[in-house]
Amino acid sequence: MVTGCVNGYRLAYAGIRFEFEAPARVLRMYGAPDLIAQMLDKLVANAVDFAMPDSPIRLELANGQALVWLRVINDGPLLPEAMQGRLFESMVSIRPRQPSSEPHLGLGLYIVRLIAEFHGGAVAAENRPGGRGVVFGVSLPLVSDE
Repeated sequence: MVTGCVNGYRLAYAGIRFEFEAPARVLRMYGAPDLIAQMLDKLVANAVDFAMPDSPIRLELANGQALVWLRVINDGPLLPEAMQGRLFESMVSIRPRQPSSEPHLGLGLYIVRLIAEFHGGAVAAENRPGGRGVVFGVSLPLVSDE
């Protein structure tokens, strides 16, 4: 499913380069595919909005012992220290105000959090080492292969 989404982003955001890394084996989880795709759409749209020109957006899918990790990584401005814990709240945005742009309601990352929590997961955001951008990560319960 994630591979299909990434292929769609390559078409939808023609000027953006997407890199995708995933394990060779299929990672299984219980959940609503439409909601997971919506969550990923919100994370990717956010990364596209804040990415530096000509820099790739990287998506990574990995697994731990009991979790699937989905990360969306972009080069761009760092998250303000005071906002890192609030980004996933309703009506919160750190976008600069621009008079000619449409208003931004600050609901995208809140929706990401709700979808992750609905699936028994969690979401976090942090600055990349070296001041090169941000990483948004979602952890979701992995279904055992047993």
